[in-house]
Amino acid sequence: MGRRARFRGAKATPKTLEKDLLEKARMLAEDPHLLLPRCAQDCRGCDLKKAVEKMEKVSSRRLDPKKLEFSMNWGDQLVRAYAATISLHVAGKVPYLATTKTPMGEVSFAMRGKVDRDKLIGVQHFDHPELRLLALWSTAQKRGLHIYSTEKEAICCPDGPRPPAEYVDEALSLLPYDLDDNNDCPHVKEGRGIKITWRGGGQTVRVCPSCAKDINTVHVLASRIAAEDPTDDFEVEVISDLRCTSSCPDCRVKESYQLSKDLVRRYLKAELNDATLLEEQSKARAASVRQREEEVYMIGDTCYGRDKERFLAALRGTKAEKKAISGLISSKKVCVLSRTDQTANLLSDLWPEHKEELLGAVASPDIVMRVLSERSELTPSQMVVEAERLEGYRGIEGELPALEGLGPLGALADRVARTAKTEGKEAALRQVEKGKGSDHKTRSVSYAFLTALGEGQSRSWQFTREEMDFGSYLAPFAQRLLVEKGEGYAEALSLLLEASGSNEKLKKG
Repeated sequence: MGRRARFRGAKATPKTLEKDLLEKARMLAEDPHLLLPRCAQDCRGCDLKKAVEKMEKVSSRRLDPKKLEFSMNWGDQLVRAYAATISLHVAGKVPYLATTKTPMGEVSFAMRGKVDRDKLIGVQHFDHPELRLLALWSTAQKRGLHIYSTEKEAICCPDGPRPPAEYVDEALSLLPYDLDDNNDCPHVKEGRGIKITWRGGGQTVRVCPSCAKDINTVHVLASRIAAEDPTDDFEVEVISDLRCTSSCPDCRVKESYQLSKDLVRRYLKAELNDATLLEEQSKARAASVRQREEEVYMIGDTCYGRDKERFLAALRGTKAEKKAISGLISSKKVCVLSRTDQTANLLSDLWPEHKEELLGAVASPDIVMRVLSERSELTPSQMVVEAERLEGYRGIEGELPALEGLGPLGALADRVARTAKTEGKEAALRQVEKGKGSDHKTRSVSYAFLTALGEGQSRSWQFTREEMDFGSYLAPFAQRLLVEKGEGYAEALSLLLEASGSNEKLKKG
């Protein structure tokens, strides 16, 4: 004897599901019109009405086992699904349920007769706003209908998309957004986001990029519509806040801001959700601008055309960062699309393609190569600052005399002064901390530099009263050393050493 074939996913019927399904079968057996959508017009030759008329005949003969068996296996698939469902009521039990996955989740249904699975599910769940459409979908596609399913009923519109008001209200309530009375999210007035126009529904939904989720608004609104193309009543746009500050006769930036037909197609096919549509449009827009424009300067959605000066004035950042960017755009035609007005972010974007030119705007070629090879752990912004510092150090070093054979006190003073000139106050303070030592003269000179750098009082607790008194006397000598150059620098260092009582003498290299 062969093995009995079993339907994949079949399982014993839980009592609650069985009771619910038997009740629905009873209701349909008594009134097959429960499967008939309410018609917006009284159409002649309606396939659904003809099917219900056949269902009435099936119901009237449901106690005849042979005729009911025949109706479950032959003829119109919708009528077969009806006969298979009311047979459960006649039998008074549901031996087994099958389960299948749908876009609405896992669904259980009773397998009976030679019936399409979708038709069985739609009939047996005729009170479910989404599942009931599975029984009606093929008819809607074949006859060019639009069938709208609400919590209460289905409504059929035979002459194009005409969503009933109750459907529109329910569909909008399914969206996971915090929308106002105009169907706008709270931030959309900032001028950017996705815009969905529902022509037949007379509604427009607008959602900003920060609120956009991984849902497809059109498919949520059309999720309870059976039609050849449920999305044919919707238009999708990506709105932007493009601000033009220049008059460019050959501007092609505006063309790049238009949503491409390919992205619209992919969105309406649910290949993209709201968030990914905005992301893809942003990428496509930037690529299109770069392809169309040889030279243009933009910050976000503000376009400065080819006006370098206004573009640079709108950027925020350090002098070194601005100098690097200015040097780049002054040396060649560049298409610069900055995400923000922060120069550090723009440097990161420009770095892969233009790092040598950006560094070359603030430093000599040998320093550029040195920074790229030795300081690769730094961010682009930090590399620019470091290159400018090294270049500045080279210039300052050229203005200071070369000194040889300095003693401990002279070396400390020279080191602190040179560091202050090349690296700034904080670096000079670190040198003071490292070299203040333990003897009276060295600590007094250290306090003198702290006072000259404006930090004497805040760090006075580290010194004795005698060290602070002597250091205060030496502070003017330290202050002069911090500002002098050339021969004046050597003279200022010599005076500081003399005032400190040191016997160290300077030797020029």
